[in-house]
Amino acid sequence: MSFTTKRAALLALGTSVAALAASPALAYVGPGAGLTLLGALWGLIVAVVLSVGFILLWPVRRLMRRNKRAYPADDRQAQDDDPTHSMLANPSDRDDRRM
Repeated sequence: MSFTTKRAALLALGTSVAALAASPALAYVGPGAGLTLLGALWGLIVAVVLSVGFILLWPVRRLMRRNKRAYPADDRQAQDDDPTHSMLANPSDRDDRRM
């Protein structure tokens, strides 16, 4: 047997003896501690999933932004940006008054 095999066998034997020799804790853990642990675990999982998703979607968002700049806006968009065609403009300033 090599040194690493002997070491692994000794570690496994020691762990087994320690686990079998343990006595019960005789302690009460209320439901609040369990809910706190679950809440923290869910928060950690959500944070990891959102960060990985953000990293994976970053190139897609960048590509969409690049394509948006590449194509000019159509006439309706240009008209919406014109302050004279604004719906918030003063009605008395409009040329198309109804009488």
